[in-house]
Amino acid sequence: MIGLLLTVLAIVVTMFATRRAVGHGLGALMLFGYFYGILRARFLDGFSHFICDGAVLGLYLAFFTGRRKAVRVGRDGLTLKLWVKVLMIWPLCTMLLSPLFDSQHFFIQIVGLRVAILLLPLITIGASLDDEDLDRLGEWILWLNLVAFAFALAELRLGLEPFFPRNASTAIIYLSTDVGDEGLPRIPSTFNNAHSFGGTMLMTLPMLLRRWHRRPRGRLLTAAVLVCSVLCLFICAARQPVVQLLAIILLLLLFTRVSLKVIGSVLALGVVVGLVVMQNPRFQRFATLQDTEYVSERVSWSVNSSLMDVVTNYPLGNGLGSAAGTSIPFFLLDLARPQHGLENEFGRIAMEQGIIGLLIWMGFLLWLVTRIPPRRRGASLVADRMIWLTMGVMWMTAFIGTGLLSSVPGSAMLLLWMGAVVGMRRPAPAARPRQAAARAPVPAPAGPPPPPALPVGSLEAVRR
Repeated sequence: MIGLLLTVLAIVVTMFATRRAVGHGLGALMLFGYFYGILRARFLDGFSHFICDGAVLGLYLAFFTGRRKAVRVGRDGLTLKLWVKVLMIWPLCTMLLSPLFDSQHFFIQIVGLRVAILLLPLITIGASLDDEDLDRLGEWILWLNLVAFAFALAELRLGLEPFFPRNASTAIIYLSTDVGDEGLPRIPSTFNNAHSFGGTMLMTLPMLLRRWHRRPRGRLLTAAVLVCSVLCLFICAARQPVVQLLAIILLLLLFTRVSLKVIGSVLALGVVVGLVVMQNPRFQRFATLQDTEYVSERVSWSVNSSLMDVVTNYPLGNGLGSAAGTSIPFFLLDLARPQHGLENEFGRIAMEQGIIGLLIWMGFLLWLVTRIPPRRRGASLVADRMIWLTMGVMWMTAFIGTGLLSSVPGSAMLLLWMGAVVGMRRPAPAARPRQAAARAPVPAPAGPPPPPALPVGSLEAVRR
């Protein structure tokens, strides 16, 4: 019953926060997303599975039914809306075709819509955000990251069981005991698992960098949270976020003219993080990537076997919820058929939506990655480009892992950044017309009438 109350609370809080400001509504969504994992683990009553879905519903109710100021979206914005509509329509078509295949139960396919459709409108919301809303969201992320870091430290000191009781929702957490020679567990903080924790921290870094640029008075606090957020990538013991961070930094230096001041700040941050990581072997799981034979074998299996086998055996897909990555509530497990385990997000899309769905997604991503953010007045070009690169790197590495569109709240944040990249390219707002009073001529001050003009003959007489 507590799960139901939390779901209703998520709907109400997010809806009212969105009516106040879209940035606050997105911050409330992130609040419930950050604590979704630990709340679901502690209140496993079925309804807790839908806490984050309720927050998304509250956001949509307020955003799409309330009055909003008109925003010039431009040609890219109109194209983006068309792409989103196509991405949402095709999964519904696959549900109509599902009786032709050995697909999942209808209720399981309804759950699969969460990954396929539910979060996609966040792309259009992200494209409509202005600088004020992004600033508000950045404030939420700052404090949420600090809280997540505190929970991670507590779990390092006290263990996981005081925070995550052993049950069906935490099974993956207690199975991930591969850190160090002692077989220590990975750290999930307040999230579903360590990968959700690390991936979310990675995607928040552009917002913290943006706050550094726009809030000069709070730079000391922002720098401290930046260090804590980067440390979380190593504390969680997931290797992929570390690799993605290095790729983002290298591409940022390649695509953006970065000042020496920014480079020096990044180097200082890296030195602090490096000193901390070197002191604790538990933070060094990424070093196992030095085994090049294992890495090449893993990548080859993910790209060649997973994707090509799916495209060959299931050209029209096998229905929503048929691939691993769709989180099925425990009370529907009796209806679920075995899922196909895939270590490839594109393979998961192909398994559920077929070749057509895969081509639609790949066409959209190719179009999106060419929308490079331009230089804007009052904005940080480095932060804007980092949002673009973070979105691109996350999708570029999707072929060696799954869960990119089912992570809570990482998927919501990724889709927001995908829309925000297009929003950065929209035309500048039109200048406001001057008021009529300002355009009206100013009347001459009252005074004595001018002297009468002399006739021409009189003037000639005076001259003589």
